[in-house]
Amino acid sequence: MEVWIIGLLTLLLAACSEPDSPAIDSRESAEATTQLIVDEADSAYYDQLRARWLELEHADRAEAAQTLEPELEILSQPLPEPASITPVIDAAATPAIAIIIDDVGHSLAQGRRIIALPTPVALAILPHTQAAQRLADEAGVAGKTVMLHQPMENGAGLSIGPGGLYVGMPRGELEQILHANLNSFMPIQGINNHMGSRLTAERDAMDWVMQVLRERGLFFIDSRTTRDTQAAFAAEAAGVRHLSRDVFLDNERTPEAIGGAFNQALALARRQGTALIIGHPYAQTLDYLERRLAGDLLRDEGVEVVSVEELLARKYRR
Repeated sequence: MEVWIIGLLTLLLAACSEPDSPAIDSRESAEATTQLIVDEADSAYYDQLRARWLELEHADRAEAAQTLEPELEILSQPLPEPASITPVIDAAATPAIAIIIDDVGHSLAQGRRIIALPTPVALAILPHTQAAQRLADEAGVAGKTVMLHQPMENGAGLSIGPGGLYVGMPRGELEQILHANLNSFMPIQGINNHMGSRLTAERDAMDWVMQVLRERGLFFIDSRTTRDTQAAFAAEAAGVRHLSRDVFLDNERTPEAIGGAFNQALALARRQGTALIIGHPYAQTLDYLERRLAGDLLRDEGVEVVSVEELLARKYRR
């Protein structure tokens, strides 16, 4: 009996004294769970903010069109660009699309889903966000394009977050903030505007932005949040390579609407040679891209997915 009791006590003591490594695993698991909770909370908040911005920013056009799909009106009236930079379409080139996902940096989990996509989808990362540098590092290793998603003043008066550029800022202050944002994580190959319907319509401010980009050898992507944008004209004057958004992927967050916008971009690419898509890190958007990009788009649709840099190269190839 005593031997049996001693054996039982030995087993109990062994069970209570776990090795160090499982304890570390437990801590890592707890940290991962905490990060997931933070990511989900951030995701829900910024999804609501984006939806509210779309509603307020374009309320006049939405009311006139009896719809809350404001960007369709902008898309139906293509932005005129200076004649000197009209793209030269190579009839022999395969039609191509490039994809940018905006508003990255708040959620590590969301960013990693974008990096894991099987095509060269670009990450437009907001400055001074908790996951910005980590995602930029991982995207760089994966060969994905990394951009600064520069906050710019909008017409709805909504908060644009830290590092914002506003109408009425002195040139020195605007340049100082932009440089600080560009130094806040790396690598960065170019920038595009976050919101910005008010600032991008101001030629002086956009001239100042383009001078900074020219000095640093960066490209500019105009998200085209207003038909009054001056970005393309300012970029051309400064000698900055640039593109303008053709299609917003997820103004309406349903699989059917996202699929329709994606197909619209494919049709546009087949018609004019290229198309630039901008989306956001909504769960519905990432779900759709994971499914659609897993197939052979070139074989099925006659359109290939290329990097933003490749789209720029096609535009400026003479």
